[in-house]
Amino acid sequence: MNYPFNTGDLRDSFLVMSRYMEQNTGGKVPFDDLIYIFGEIMYGGHIVDDWDRRLCNSYLQNIMMEQLFDELELFPYIEGKGYTFKVPGPNTYEKYIEYIE
Repeated sequence: MNYPFNTGDLRDSFLVMSRYMEQNTGGKVPFDDLIYIFGEIMYGGHIVDDWDRRLCNSYLQNIMMEQLFDELELFPYIEGKGYTFKVPGPNTYEKYIEYIE
């Protein structure tokens, strides 16, 4: 099934996340809140199939966690197969683009 996701959804999600991070005074990323907002409201609001919603939430729960800041392996089931795709460490914008390419 095709869903009407667009760059506006991505922009709005970024803005929500930015505000949460700016208002976060405890130093802990509110992953549970962000997972709910993205998975049930921002993107989840477009999703009409229950299985698709479960898949979306599973992705969010497996990616949006504290280990994200520790070079998390984004495809954990490929370990030992000769290739990897880990979250890069802190770097410049240009280095992130280079890593992605």
